[in-house]
Amino acid sequence: MKKNILIIIAGLLVFMSSCSGDFLNVNEKNPNKASVVDPALVLPAALNQVAATMNNPRRFEFVYLWHGLWSISAGYSQPQVLTQYKLINSSYQNAFIEFYIAGKNLDVIEKQSTAARDVYFKAIAKIMKVYIFQNLVDCWGDVPYTEAFKTDAGNLKPKYDKQQAIYEDLVVQLDAAINDITSATGLVSVPTSASDIIFAGDMVKWAKFANTLKLRILIHQAYMTDRADYISSKLATTASIGYLGAGESALNNPPYVVSSGKMNPFYETFYNNAGTTQSDGITYYFAGKYVVDLLKATSDPRLGKFFKPYSGSNYAGNQFGLGQDELLPQNQTSQLGYIKDDAGTMIGTPTKPAPILTDFESLFLQAEAAQRGWAVGGDAKTLYERAVTRSCAYMGISAAAAAAYVSQFSAKANYDAAPDKIELILTQKYIALNAIAPVEIWTDYRRSGFPEDIVFSLDPARAKDYPPVRLLYPQDELNVNNENVLAVGTIDAFTSKIFWQKR
Repeated sequence: MKKNILIIIAGLLVFMSSCSGDFLNVNEKNPNKASVVDPALVLPAALNQVAATMNNPRRFEFVYLWHGLWSISAGYSQPQVLTQYKLINSSYQNAFIEFYIAGKNLDVIEKQSTAARDVYFKAIAKIMKVYIFQNLVDCWGDVPYTEAFKTDAGNLKPKYDKQQAIYEDLVVQLDAAINDITSATGLVSVPTSASDIIFAGDMVKWAKFANTLKLRILIHQAYMTDRADYISSKLATTASIGYLGAGESALNNPPYVVSSGKMNPFYETFYNNAGTTQSDGITYYFAGKYVVDLLKATSDPRLGKFFKPYSGSNYAGNQFGLGQDELLPQNQTSQLGYIKDDAGTMIGTPTKPAPILTDFESLFLQAEAAQRGWAVGGDAKTLYERAVTRSCAYMGISAAAAAAYVSQFSAKANYDAAPDKIELILTQKYIALNAIAPVEIWTDYRRSGFPEDIVFSLDPARAKDYPPVRLLYPQDELNVNNENVLAVGTIDAFTSKIFWQKR
């Protein structure tokens, strides 16, 4: 692709999703004229695109592979671009492109929702734009922000904004969105389940989601020594809103149906609508040794949901980066978890809603915040145990089994037994977010170093002993917006840290 992403979206509403055909498409007479577009029609396509990007394992496979969660099957050549950390500018640029396309649609909704009756659509668009830009910053650092969607004015080469400045404005935007929701009066148009495919118009949950996203953004900065006053002051402004609690996960549900191009995007990576395997899907990604060993060591009840036993009740994972002759063969390695009609397995079902931000991630965020002494309500131990319980529930495991798991005397599971509570919280969060929130797994490791005993690639030809800390700018941007990309400065995948990474 030779076009800059901003050229792709210039003056155009791209009513797209992860799916083919007319799934969530809009038959608009004049899609180039924003004034005729109904926000209720644009919103589901934009939400679905975000979910498709975040739930496509190929967009962020490097996280799973580098961090011991998955491996590449012995039946395939090992990808040297990943085992040796040889990222190039075209690596994973599709996520960048898709984020900006969804962001353009959301920006149109926000700008069009000027009437008081459309304030809820405006708030949702703001919140989801924040979600997009938080992920963009966490992967690429400085990115186009203030000029990103000014293409209608002819600006096809937007400047790159400083990443910390973007983060700070994201908090401002979330506060504004929460205020829009809580102060709305009069005759307000409430989104229906057809337009709001995440919360079906429940604006209390949207406010909580915004506040949880705000907590995520602030907690990413927890290791920065000069941010304590900033964080506490920003938490205080929306303290009364609360955060996503048990049963309040942000899940995208168009709804998915059993039809090619219209199924849950994670599921469809591995299985087609007939229930048979996709090419280079279930036979390509296998279990990672590090996480399998961790789950086995603590008798984690989620083990059989994350992965399949290769025989009987036996589980094993491969270490990423080993030579072909060193890998365990396929018949001695666990595949990613899948049991037909079991929504609790890693792969799930074709119609399972796709996670945007789960209740258990919210509870882990709250647990870490409480452990740090931040005023989020509740104590750290209770929030931590609720997080693990909800992670288990998401995978179809009973509360009793979850309680037994966190009660065992193991520093990897029991709050009281853990010498470092933050390490425990983030290690369990790492386990829980497997196949759910890869960017957050990567971010947590980069900011904290937990889990600290992860074994990265063992390829002897690897460029460093640790994986890259960021992605390189897309080749598409270098082709067309080169001047602004170069203005950011020299970027090194190993040393150009995201601003919140202070270790």
